[in-house]
Amino acid sequence: MTGMRMVAALWKAALATASATALAGAPVQASPAPAVGQSVSLVTTNGSATFKLCRNWVFTHTCREYGNVPVPARIAAGDSFEITFGSNPKTMWFRVKAVLLQDGRCLLIPKHEDMPAKGEDEPVDMLIVDPCRVLR
Repeated sequence: MTGMRMVAALWKAALATASATALAGAPVQASPAPAVGQSVSLVTTNGSATFKLCRNWVFTHTCREYGNVPVPARIAAGDSFEITFGSNPKTMWFRVKAVLLQDGRCLLIPKHEDMPAKGEDEPVDMLIVDPCRVLR
């Protein structure tokens, strides 16, 4: 299974189990480990992620990964935050549509991605947080 197909399969599984969770001041507790590919509501990070930025160039798709992108210590679906990446720094707002768990890392899917409507082999923009810890 290609990486893109795996992300698409994880996304489909997450859509089936996704539910919005309000974070209105409730205490956060560690929860049992969710299944691989499951959508989670809140994660903690070490403050750094890899930003995967993909582009569609008519006949081909290209992706570039930018490492050491600063991210908040706690991230939930629905959050928005600014990220800065690249050797000639670029800044953009990243709005989190979903947080998927995969092999001890979290894939943060941005709002502008219309997965799973894209073809299974089409690359997807995302922030990859490794390691991340799932919270309630």
